[in-house]
Amino acid sequence: MPIEQFIIFFLLLLTGYFCKKYGIFNDAAINAINKFIVVIGYPCLILGRTVTLEMEHSIFINFLISLFLNVGLLLAFGAYARLYCRGKRFPDADKRVTEFAIMSPNNGFMGFPVAYTIFGSLGLLYMIGANIALNVVFFTYGIALFDRGRNVSGETVGKKFLKGLKTFAHPGIIAAFAGIVICYNRIQLPEIASGYLDLVGAVTIPVAMISIGTMLAGGFGLKSFKKSLVMDPVLNKLFVVPVITVIIIWFIPLDPLVKTIIIVSNAMPVATMVPIFSEQYGHNKSYASEMVVISTLFSMITIPVAVWILPNLGL
Repeated sequence: MPIEQFIIFFLLLLTGYFCKKYGIFNDAAINAINKFIVVIGYPCLILGRTVTLEMEHSIFINFLISLFLNVGLLLAFGAYARLYCRGKRFPDADKRVTEFAIMSPNNGFMGFPVAYTIFGSLGLLYMIGANIALNVVFFTYGIALFDRGRNVSGETVGKKFLKGLKTFAHPGIIAAFAGIVICYNRIQLPEIASGYLDLVGAVTIPVAMISIGTMLAGGFGLKSFKKSLVMDPVLNKLFVVPVITVIIIWFIPLDPLVKTIIIVSNAMPVATMVPIFSEQYGHNKSYASEMVVISTLFSMITIPVAVWILPNLGL
């Protein structure tokens, strides 16, 4: 279990925390960084890691199963999260952030090293499929979720429909499917293009962690562990969602490794994109950041336990 990855995660958070605390980054700089991450950074990361894969037909089919099955699961978790928030009567201002946090696993920064270290390169490949699924949901359902209930003057039904279609033209979606096409057809990118994607992708993950750390300045402490508004969604994300995943895929005839990766993917802590989206759409970014940090802290226990239990489930 790569504990070092978790330590690096918190060191990057601390870097961002102190950058904001001591005025190295102001609000305008943080907003610009977040736009870079969403529009340029993550698309380059997705494309750069996908186009270098090599896969046989059967492996590619399993890759697609991991991708599309995870899309369905994430949407199912979105429906569960919405019902949960209604039942718990969360404040209207925090409902969207809570829903997004419960359904969104950090299967990129956390998922990639765990999958590769424990399950090898094939496990990493299937985790990338799960991560592409997450990005598809991020830039479609996620945008629609944060946009829900916003009344824009003069916006007709037709304009809303066109606005929904435009979400599929987001760089994150384009990068995901372009990467699949390039990889499957074994198209060789020019060295300059692949070098650029690698460099931008390598920068994106630490920059995202630092950005989240800036959101914690003044908004996170031991008191966060006493807030049911924070702890209830975290417990749902780390315990309820993985159990639902196991129940759903238990009887589906899939490759055991695909099943395992799908479960491990959805057992990851709250995704780092949740506070970034919250900041971009004017929601409670400090609340979202608290859930990311606390769920990641707890995942240092839950992920090793999940990986240890899964081989005994007969998957």
